[in-house]
Amino acid sequence: MKRIFCVVLLSLLLNGNAIAKKLTSYDDLDLTSKPKKVLSKNDTESLWNAYKEAPKCFEHPTYGKGIGYKLKKISKNKFKKNAWTSPFYKYEENNKHEIYLPLTFPKPIITVNLDEEYGKRHSDADSAIEFFQKAAYVVRVGNTFFGENEKVKAVILDWASNNALKEGINVSWGSKPVDYQMMVLINAILTTTATIAENFNDKERQIVGPWLQNLIKEVSKSKWKDRQDNKAYQTAYITLIWGLMVNDLNAVQNSINTVKLAVHDMRPDGSFPIDTQRGGMGIDYNNKSYGYLLMMASILKDKTRQDLFYYSVDGRSLHNGADFVIKSIIEPSKINSIYAISCPDGGDRFGSIENPSTYFIEIATNTMVYANKFPEYENSDFIMSKYSETFNNKYKKNIKSEPSELFTLHPLLISK
Repeated sequence: MKRIFCVVLLSLLLNGNAIAKKLTSYDDLDLTSKPKKVLSKNDTESLWNAYKEAPKCFEHPTYGKGIGYKLKKISKNKFKKNAWTSPFYKYEENNKHEIYLPLTFPKPIITVNLDEEYGKRHSDADSAIEFFQKAAYVVRVGNTFFGENEKVKAVILDWASNNALKEGINVSWGSKPVDYQMMVLINAILTTTATIAENFNDKERQIVGPWLQNLIKEVSKSKWKDRQDNKAYQTAYITLIWGLMVNDLNAVQNSINTVKLAVHDMRPDGSFPIDTQRGGMGIDYNNKSYGYLLMMASILKDKTRQDLFYYSVDGRSLHNGADFVIKSIIEPSKINSIYAISCPDGGDRFGSIENPSTYFIEIATNTMVYANKFPEYENSDFIMSKYSETFNNKYKKNIKSEPSELFTLHPLLISK
């Protein structure tokens, strides 16, 4: 019997199915070991070089299929018993200022009617995103004695009570992942909730918790053709915020594994092989990919003191990713032309290979988080100077730190 047990155990270990270590604290998180599903050396190089043979973006063998994550269900009773905690650092009281919410609040969007043509937006969703961006800012930096926090909570409770976004958030193609814009909206709601997480009492958590959980579940299980996709990193980012807020360490570990796999898939120059293919939007999508990975590692370092910036594969790490993004900002046409190929349905609408979209340069404020964390980095002064007016700008009357579509708040209000 003992011999049979040993054989079974060895088989489980060899097949990567051994019982996972139980996670009970941040110290149990695994930031160092090689994650599952790492590509072979040959497949990794084929992934890096796929752009050389593909007639158009995505038209090549898949190296590293898209991966979804099954979120652990939390019972209503546990939402009642367990308080939430904000994943974000404590904001300095002396930097807070008087600011108010808009006079009108968004009504819950129950059913979404998506226009799935590339680049199309849902106008009501955009209005809601704009509101939650401002709401998150108000509760993050506003003086609490003005009562705005309670108004924000009331909006979130209203959306939860009406089961907002219950239909229509998934696209109809592939494995039917959640639409990009819908993920932006869900993240905006989650970020706003997480900013005042400790303010929700047990009854409120029983209303908001199950509703948000269902939305995050749809996001976390979403997957695309390739695992190297900025939207895949977007789902991992959202899952991380949720996991830290509700103390679901398995969700946190899954996001950590996503970052580690991304480092394995990243080229030595810090570029991401699928997103950089995408024609006139190659460096834009690459910036999105790196932005989510950077922010996940930064938030983890702030909240848990666990440092993913040390994770490296054959000398490449998240630091290489910063180098490539900065080069893209300085010389967009030259850098985009390295890997971009024809991409009529996924990038060429907003630019060309030689003249790529440079909108991302205006909003790459997430690079400030990297520069702030690594002031010795050779480009840190350049970054902080370029984007200095976007954060805590005393000359702006209302919102002094520009919001971010990717992260809702200005990235330096999330991690620093």
